[in-house]
Amino acid sequence: MFTFPAFLLPALWVLNGFLALLYFIVAHWAIWVTLPPLAWLPLTDRPERRGRVAMAAALAGLSAILAPPPVPYAVLLMAWAALAAVRLERHDPLALRWNAVQGLALYGLIGLGYLAWRTLRPLSTDPAMAQGLVYLNALIAIALYAYPLGFLALLAQAAWLHPPMERPENLVSTIRTRGRR
Repeated sequence: MFTFPAFLLPALWVLNGFLALLYFIVAHWAIWVTLPPLAWLPLTDRPERRGRVAMAAALAGLSAILAPPPVPYAVLLMAWAALAAVRLERHDPLALRWNAVQGLALYGLIGLGYLAWRTLRPLSTDPAMAQGLVYLNALIAIALYAYPLGFLALLAQAAWLHPPMERPENLVSTIRTRGRR
């Protein structure tokens, strides 16, 4: 029978802890991939808005960490799409950034509401509420899956569809007259 040498036990414990940490990182990959764009949003925003943007990003991150799927994957998709759209936008990046932050904050609230619903749903045992629960489950499923699609459509519209630019002489005239004709 093989006995493990006692002097190697600390190395085995460290290896076991490393493997547990590696398993945790791999099992929660969506959260680790979501955190960089959520951290980028407040770090690169204007100083006067940085606090509000950080709170919105924290709300989205908290819902990605705590809420069950599909919330972490939707926040992942939305955060990276927001980062890409803001980086590619040349017309009005501040407005697009603010719309993206608002969208992420709202989906963070949706995700936390879904978490509360999943946590508190088993407490309701009234058979009269069964029909209402089916209806509410349908509304929740629509919100969880349709909202990210609407968010991506908003980003695409804001990033690619812009009003046509004025001719140079019209632009100079508008500036000189301060918009009055």
